[in-house]
Amino acid sequence: MKRSVLRSIGVGLLVISVLAVPGAPQAQQSATQQTDGFSVLGSILLSVLHIPLKFVTCVGTQTGAAVAYTATFGVPGNYDGGTNGKQIGEVARRSCTGDWIITPEQVSKDYQ
Repeated sequence: MKRSVLRSIGVGLLVISVLAVPGAPQAQQSATQQTDGFSVLGSILLSVLHIPLKFVTCVGTQTGAAVAYTATFGVPGNYDGGTNGKQIGEVARRSCTGDWIITPEQVSKDYQ
């Protein structure tokens, strides 16, 4: 009983998290490119796998960057006599940017 309640809550949270993430800006489709059901299904399935992996990568990189920044504070860097903090911050920022949701158009473009 308890296991099924926890499973239901987990599925509900997963669905809410997928629906709560703001959608990517939609561009107008050309007349030759149409989205079929397989692309939509692939988009949903791949996004369900991609979002947690992207989240873990983002959090892990942020944590690693914080440790690296703290450990190398004050160490001269490779640019104009500055420290490595700028480079570490750029790596951490890029791990969390980009597409979090895989669109049906991307699936149809990549898998046709």
